[in-house]
Amino acid sequence: MAGASFEIKLDNPEADLTQDQKEKVLDNFKLLDQSKSGRLNPQQVGILFRAFGQNPTDEELAEMLRPIPQAGLDVDGFIRFFKGNYRPPTTEDTLLKAFQVFDLEDTGIMSRDKFKEMLTSLGDPMQEHEVEAILKEAEVDDKGLFDYKSLAKRLCEGPKRIPDMP
Repeated sequence: MAGASFEIKLDNPEADLTQDQKEKVLDNFKLLDQSKSGRLNPQQVGILFRAFGQNPTDEELAEMLRPIPQAGLDVDGFIRFFKGNYRPPTTEDTLLKAFQVFDLEDTGIMSRDKFKEMLTSLGDPMQEHEVEAILKEAEVDDKGLFDYKSLAKRLCEGPKRIPDMP
């Protein structure tokens, strides 16, 4: 379901959605509302949130969905949820530039160990399990190397599954 044609970009999450954006939300909301109840359960909210171009980690999405009642959200509730949790998407180009800072020989290849060390020790360090989740998306070869251009593309596509709800 995720893709550029579904993406909703907000210049200002405080502003109302455009008419086109509201129609896109309503049309896709109706597609997911198979029971025709006018509500989406938390898992369906997560599916639609990602379909509109948002790429939180499974853990982040589970945390966002936690306050949603099991009865779900109506269209207006979904719009409030979307706007409240919206983050401008990271572009593939932005990720590539970040990788290239550490690719001194401009090979397009990065070491799994070097990547892990950088993300767990530099700047705002990530937790090891978060880095491992990213590395699951990389195609690491038997030498511990991966093509970071492919990883950047995969990360911008976002996770393809919805986390299990507690």
